[in-house]
Amino acid sequence: MKIKLFFIFFLTLTQISCDSNLTQKKSVYLKKKQIPDSLKGKDLEGNEILLGEINIDQLKEYTKDWSESYNPNSDLLTKIKPLIKKIDIVLIMGTWCEDSEREIPGFIKILESINYDTTKMRIIAVDEDKTTPNLIEKDYELINIPTIIFYDNENEINRIVEFPIKSIEEDILDILNGSEYKHAYY
Repeated sequence: MKIKLFFIFFLTLTQISCDSNLTQKKSVYLKKKQIPDSLKGKDLEGNEILLGEINIDQLKEYTKDWSESYNPNSDLLTKIKPLIKKIDIVLIMGTWCEDSEREIPGFIKILESINYDTTKMRIIAVDEDKTTPNLIEKDYELINIPTIIFYDNENEINRIVEFPIKSIEEDILDILNGSEYKHAYY
């Protein structure tokens, strides 16, 4: 009887250990596979970059060491939140680009702070020539990156190009309020 109990105990421990190892391997595998090879490219110096249409999770995984120290203005967030609910956003950026690295973490933090559904945002990662392999950026009259385009019912309202004029929150609010807003390259 003791041998049977020991054997059952041993099998149970083995099964738990195998399940644990499988879970660990599976989570590592999923993290590596979160960004498929089809979205990876090289910059002019041979560094890995993202290219093409990506989602917010892929962007966060790739840029996880970009600074997230941005503190949005909560008064402006309160004003932005009701205005942005029905707005669609297209973000065109480069994972190699210093301007994207400077502006996009704060922009994402703003959207998450106001509970904007970032899964409906279209994110396009371009190379140093501001292109993607399948040229999806061609529809957006791209000047510089990052470019954040705001749409209402498929009509472009306005865009922020490369950097905000005032602050990212103030520029978003001006755009959504219908104030006269001109991006840096207007």
